Amino acid sequence: MESEYIDSMEQLADHYFPSGNWHMVEGKGGMNNTTMFIDHASSRYVLRRYETHKEPDKVRYEHEVLSALPAVLVGLNTPKPVKDIQGQTIHVTGPVNEEDSRSAGRIAALFHYMDGHTPQLRTTEEIFHFGQVTGQLSAALAQIDIDLHPVYPPYYRLGQSYPLCSPGRLEAFCAHPPEDFNSIADILYRIGERLGEQLMRITRLVSLPHQLIHGDLNASNMLESTDGQITAILDFEFVTRDLRAMEPAVCLSDMLQTVEWNVADEKQCTAFLQGYATRIHLSDQEIEAIPLLILLRRIDVFMHFLSRYFEGIDDADVVIAQAQRLDAGLQWYEKSGPLLQLLCRRIFK
Repeated sequence: MESEYIDSMEQLADHYFPSGNWHMVEGKGGMNNTTMFIDHASSRYVLRRYETHKEPDKVRYEHEVLSALPAVLVGLNTPKPVKDIQGQTIHVTGPVNEEDSRSAGRIAALFHYMDGHTPQLRTTEEIFHFGQVTGQLSAALAQIDIDLHPVYPPYYRLGQSYPLCSPGRLEAFCAHPPEDFNSIADILYRIGERLGEQLMRITRLVSLPHQLIHGDLNASNMLESTDGQITAILDFEFVTRDLRAMEPAVCLSDMLQTVEWNVADEKQCTAFLQGYATRIHLSDQEIEAIPLLILLRRIDVFMHFLSRYFEGIDDADVVIAQAQRLDAGLQWYEKSGPLLQLLCRRIFK
């Protein structure tokens, strides 16, 4: 049983600092991990325990990318894993099954602390700089070639990422949702009616340029200095080989909060894309695909939380919120997607 293994945050801290001369401060974790700050010998560290998987190969791939980044990414800091007394950057608290490469216990990693605070990304200048940083990271990741095979599939391989959300099960869920979803039955019906066509389009994206991408760039995964400059990029947990254009699409998806294209959307998207274009030039095919890639991000998030619901991890309220967001995303794609394409053409002409 999992409880048999040494995997509390205090026990993990003892693993990295056997002397016991450490002090723990609660950090800001997410839905995917638990984070604590560890103060030891006048230095601060970040201790992470992964909560959503027990696959060391996923963390190993992340650390390989992190070890290669400093040589090609100038002017931006990235997480630096710390080796334990065995010389390993990954600590697995239980034995690993050779058949499926999964651990019986938990997986933990320790990183050097980086100073800074979460950027707000409110002004066009801040968003322009965000776009520049995204392009800078993308250009750096394109230069990295490591021997390990990516563990996470690209975004467009939805069936591989979410086997619990097979097309048949997804269609049945939307057409005949459980009682907990009666309040959004009409929304789920609309999703079911529209999703099949978009999933077919997504399968054709495979011909676009590929490279390593971060895959989850947003304000919470960055740090900025007191003078407002982005100084670090965090959380490479989902780094993988994917479509190059997926990186900016993920960022744009988080910016677009309404169905109708409006002045605020145009200002934010223009600032971000102009910043991104200082480092990366998208092809015509990538420009055409940007709206669909933004929708793909919404679909991916919905299927992620629906899978967690099927597994009994999340309750219906979480899925309801994501279904509403996907419904808005499908409407946005039809109404406003072409307007974003026009904006992209102007910027990348």
